Amino acid sequence: MPKIAINGQTIEVPVGTLVLDACKQVGIDIPHYCYHPALTPVATCRMCMVEIKGMPKLATSCTTTVGPAPKDQPDGLAMEIFTNTPQVADARAGVMEFLLMNHPLDCPICDQAGECKLQDYSYAYGSGDSRMHEAKRRYRYEDLGGKIVIDKNRCIHCTRCIRFTQEISGGSELTVAQRGADLEVTTYSGKSLDANPYAANVVDICPVGALTSRDFRFKKRVWYLTATLSICRESALAAPVWIDHEGNHIYRMRPRPIDGQKETHFISDRERYSYKHYNLQDRPTRIVNQRSTPASEVFTQALQNPTAVVAQGTIGCDAAQKIAECASSPNHLYGSGDRQLPIDLAHLQHETDGVINRKGLEQRGYRFGQLAALKKQMEEGQIKTVILVHDELVSSDAEVALLKEILQLASTSIVFEVLQSSLGQLATLWIPITSYVEESDFVINLRGEICRYQKVLKAPEGCSTVIQWVQSLRSSSLAATPS
Repeated sequence: MPKIAINGQTIEVPVGTLVLDACKQVGIDIPHYCYHPALTPVATCRMCMVEIKGMPKLATSCTTTVGPAPKDQPDGLAMEIFTNTPQVADARAGVMEFLLMNHPLDCPICDQAGECKLQDYSYAYGSGDSRMHEAKRRYRYEDLGGKIVIDKNRCIHCTRCIRFTQEISGGSELTVAQRGADLEVTTYSGKSLDANPYAANVVDICPVGALTSRDFRFKKRVWYLTATLSICRESALAAPVWIDHEGNHIYRMRPRPIDGQKETHFISDRERYSYKHYNLQDRPTRIVNQRSTPASEVFTQALQNPTAVVAQGTIGCDAAQKIAECASSPNHLYGSGDRQLPIDLAHLQHETDGVINRKGLEQRGYRFGQLAALKKQMEEGQIKTVILVHDELVSSDAEVALLKEILQLASTSIVFEVLQSSLGQLATLWIPITSYVEESDFVINLRGEICRYQKVLKAPEGCSTVIQWVQSLRSSSLAATPS
């Protein structure tokens, strides 16, 4: 690999590495607006200029690549880069002056405040003064469909959003109209972003507050929010996300990009808005016991009979391991969940499987597609007790019908659920458990990757994790009052 020097610091990088990425490797953040790691570089903003020895003028670091070392000096430097010279500083200050020429000073009411690269770079690289005294352009905000709002006054024409609709989502709904100072981002005639299943990603990739989400607009200042590492449970790929919350309320879900994985920069709108399932207000928090004996006795006595465990493929691996201990035999572990998803974008979503932890459960002995065999075993009297960990979001009507028949055949049925479903109403013992945002665990996605998620919300009093319930129910310390 060729050697390069960045502000006197020597490193080795592969041929073809962008100068911007090389600088990042040594801890130097090159300011940029138009560049995005998942989009084609266009070098339009000119904010990422650096000085390279031997070049007659400053170069854009987002399009300039590292070449091989000179043939006559194979051990010599292939490139010598400077990011902090007076010429570079002057160029960046000039770019900032032009960008702020029309930009409104409305930071206090802008949803991007606290996450705005224009704010950050203006503070770091701006001159603090402007020679522009002309009147700023004025536009009214517009709807780009029902999900996205555009404020063209704030737009800096980086074209990230346009390239996203062309290169990633493929709908090409956005374009530029007019030229020069009158340039504006707009939709093609007759088009909106409503039909784009990945439309809300334009908000994430906009470096300023020009594009905002109706779902989050004016709801919360971002510096009040805590970002917790998590995953999305809407597909078997377990997209990495940040869950932004305050107190015991989730306000939004954002992609959590992973270096080298282009697809992690984007999530579908279905995944993005799934957090609303978990801002639950009214939900059952007490054990429902159909018998007169305490819940702990019902549980322990039931396990003395041949017991099968059925776990939905959304349960975490640690919880699946713990509940598996309740089965009377390793052969009595069954996985369920047959949710299928439409393919929105083939190059981002490769599978239709909507069961996030199928591989994780299979590695722990759970067998999917065997519920009919379980039913037969119960009809023959081989199994008396069924324990079900259920998530109604991942079951089809046909699977729910089969699970109902299984529960009705059981002498004792125990159902763990967040919300009591039609299956939970059939249970001898129904137990309220935490949702995935109220616990920490991990899953194994379709690619075999371990995907961890962290506790975001505090569970209501009376709801515990599957692990905690199993431990307490198997102990004599629990004295639940029959309801």
